[in-house]
Amino acid sequence: MSDDIYEAAALWHQAQARDDMNWDAFAAWLDADPRHRDAYDDIALLDEQLDRSRAAVVALLPVNDPEPLESRGRRGPLYLLVAGVAAVLLTVLTVGLWRDRTPATNSYVAAAGRTRTIEAATGATAVLAAGSRLDITAGRPIKLDGTAWFDVQHNPARPLTISVPGYEIRDVGTRFDVSSDGRTVRVAVAQGEVAITATATGERLEIAAGQAAIGNARGALERVPATPAAIGAWRNGRFIYDQVPLALVAADIARYTGKPVLVDDGVAGRRFSGILAPGDRDSMIAAVRQLAGINVRREGDAVRLGGSTGG
Repeated sequence: MSDDIYEAAALWHQAQARDDMNWDAFAAWLDADPRHRDAYDDIALLDEQLDRSRAAVVALLPVNDPEPLESRGRRGPLYLLVAGVAAVLLTVLTVGLWRDRTPATNSYVAAAGRTRTIEAATGATAVLAAGSRLDITAGRPIKLDGTAWFDVQHNPARPLTISVPGYEIRDVGTRFDVSSDGRTVRVAVAQGEVAITATATGERLEIAAGQAAIGNARGALERVPATPAAIGAWRNGRFIYDQVPLALVAADIARYTGKPVLVDDGVAGRRFSGILAPGDRDSMIAAVRQLAGINVRREGDAVRLGGSTGG
């Protein structure tokens, strides 16, 4: 986390005490980068902790003193020493609390062409799809970049929360698959129930086994059927798609092969069904082109999926 982000978070926190606080601009700043919300939460909690600890620092200063506050500046070396110690202790307290509020983040990445299994939390296992990443920080939602399969033991007291851009997925014990390309998300449930919430709109959707939720960049959620055999099939080396947005299919191919695949906005949301055999990018894209009937063109090192071949 950069100092600039923390500085901006502190300024926004301070601005909330003013009558001219620009709440729309503040909300836009929070949504612009997931790190902004984390930094703001750190600043707000630090401020709260300092307020609670203020009495301990003030106790170091002289009390029951009838002398007016404005005359204390003329006191002798003893008062200055005590005041200086209090200032040092406040600084140490601030630094200590700040360190306490920045727990270490453990990051796990699956290499291109390979999956990786990790313990995401107590009683929860995650299998990362090729090219995907999971960031785990104690006390915070797990952050997913890419695709992962989760197997969570039932424990209502310790729900698992997963964060992807624009959405949070909450689960108390089930088996499900999450895929995100940074704009679109799809959650498919193989067993149990999962709740997904759009962070921008607050829209919430609960899905059960045999169902999937698809969310777009605007925060709109849709419940759709999910074929059980297709949920998490990539773990066994098969890419089985059943009405999956083309943007997510392209992201899977890009992560698996380690080579960029782009999608035109006009076809990003088009639903794709079919089975892709693992291989290099060209062979997998060729299969998508044949099954979906779309154009493919090269742009430097990337390939882009475009409009219909019949158009």
